[in-house]
Amino acid sequence: MEIRRVSDNTTYRDNKSHHDKVLKTNMPPQETIGIMICTAERPQMLEACLRTLATQELLEFDRAEICVIDNCEKRSAQAVVEKLADLGGWPIHYFREVRKGIPYARNHSIDVALDRSYSWIALIDDDEKASEGWLAALLQVARNEAADVVSGPVIRSYAAAPPSWWKTLKPINGSTGAVLTEAPTNNTLFARKLIDPHQCGLRFENALTFGFEDIDFFQRAHALGCKIVWAPDAIVEEEIPRSRVSPERLLQRAMSSAAAHAFATSIRNGRQRSFLKFLPRASRRIVGGVGLSVAAWPFHAIGLSRGTHFHYKGRLRLARGIGNVRGLFKRPPDYYGTIDGH
Repeated sequence: MEIRRVSDNTTYRDNKSHHDKVLKTNMPPQETIGIMICTAERPQMLEACLRTLATQELLEFDRAEICVIDNCEKRSAQAVVEKLADLGGWPIHYFREVRKGIPYARNHSIDVALDRSYSWIALIDDDEKASEGWLAALLQVARNEAADVVSGPVIRSYAAAPPSWWKTLKPINGSTGAVLTEAPTNNTLFARKLIDPHQCGLRFENALTFGFEDIDFFQRAHALGCKIVWAPDAIVEEEIPRSRVSPERLLQRAMSSAAAHAFATSIRNGRQRSFLKFLPRASRRIVGGVGLSVAAWPFHAIGLSRGTHFHYKGRLRLARGIGNVRGLFKRPPDYYGTIDGH
């Protein structure tokens, strides 16, 4: 199996011995789906993800390819791609993005999708596993609903229970085809028109290296008239490592998310409007957060569970307020500088 260099920072591997996973039917001409995975320094998780993608089945008029975008100078994902090249299933291609930051990796995946003429682009995170029939379910809903974007649920399992003061993310409780106004990139399929320079021409905002780049991307797609719908049967599973639910890590995540939201709004609507929107909110969060955390601290210090709960509730509110301010002044925290998982 030969690795060919495509550019200074990009390589790919073709699996010439793969067999297409298809379900027989008499349907329209073949379309190719690009399954895009952005990864950085999590080879074990990536391998588990890729193994679930190799077993996906599609109708006979569809085919898929898997593209791994390695956002790591050390090429942490290349050995995994080489190892699984002869696994069977869909071909796996390897690319490398040397600029550090998830928007750069995602935009690299857009370039790959355009270059390889994919009709549909499926997105899944490197720490997730696709359920049986995941890709087919996304495509079926896209076609049945004449949708441009389809998003599915992420079922999370935790290596350690999150603290009581943290609100865990839960999938949308919606029926098939329910219309949405945004989507993430952890379980989503979208049509080529979103990124085609002659149609919507969307790209991820490079400045949002600390989060919200996915929500921002699909919010802009919605604003351009793209139809986003829900596919409850297209399920992926995510394992949350213990490190991601430690109190300090959760507070960092909250601060980063709040900063990204304010910063993205500033980019889209201008600094003046963003300051008018977020400064009052940030002030309330900071004042309220300090008051609650200080008031609850003595009870937290003596080990009362309710005291701990409200102490961290206050710190969470404070973190979000500080995050809003940092986003407005373009001083983002470096939450994603720490890699969780393996």
